[in-house]
Amino acid sequence: MKLHAGPLRVMIVEDDVFIAFDLSDQLASAGFEVVGIACSAEDGLKLFEAQGCDAAVLDVNLGDHTSEPVARRLSADHVPFVVVSGYADGQFPACFKAAARLAKPLSVDRLIAKLKDLPSAA
Repeated sequence: MKLHAGPLRVMIVEDDVFIAFDLSDQLASAGFEVVGIACSAEDGLKLFEAQGCDAAVLDVNLGDHTSEPVARRLSADHVPFVVVSGYADGQFPACFKAAARLAKPLSVDRLIAKLKDLPSAA
């Protein structure tokens, strides 16, 4: 549940800088507050520690690793997230299976709708 007034605070974990900044701009234009962008799981964990968030957008594949540590941390803190990935359903690590998912190439309109439907958006 969202604990503060104001726009939904969203963290983006995406290793493609161009996609990440485009997402950030489009989410901000849609009324979300983007707390930051992380290009690795390590940076995502640091960003979450420093800024917190109401929800997150996680790309599963971050080059030579995945965002699995971030997904586990968000789940432990009951922070919902949307997974964006080119993975097929059977390829997702267990920590991603209960999350809202969108396939790449990503439709930002569908992402915005998913974020608004997350429990923290209430």
